[in-house]
Amino acid sequence: MKRQDEVLHLVAGVADLIAERLRGAARLLPALTEVREELRARGELALKRAAPASEAHMEILARRAAERHFRG
Repeated sequence: MKRQDEVLHLVAGVADLIAERLRGAARLLPALTEVREELRARGELALKRAAPASEAHMEILARRAAERHFRG
């Protein structure tokens, strides 16, 4: 196993463990449901900020066509 894969698997395992614990805690205490929703919403926003913006498919095709046109 590559070192990068091992790190990825370790991080995924820790995240899964934490998520499992949170699900169990949310079932026991109804107030934690609101906390979970807040954390989920914050997580979505954080991922949107951190993730690179994807280019529109048609823009990529148009750029490639223009490059081919100018190359001859």
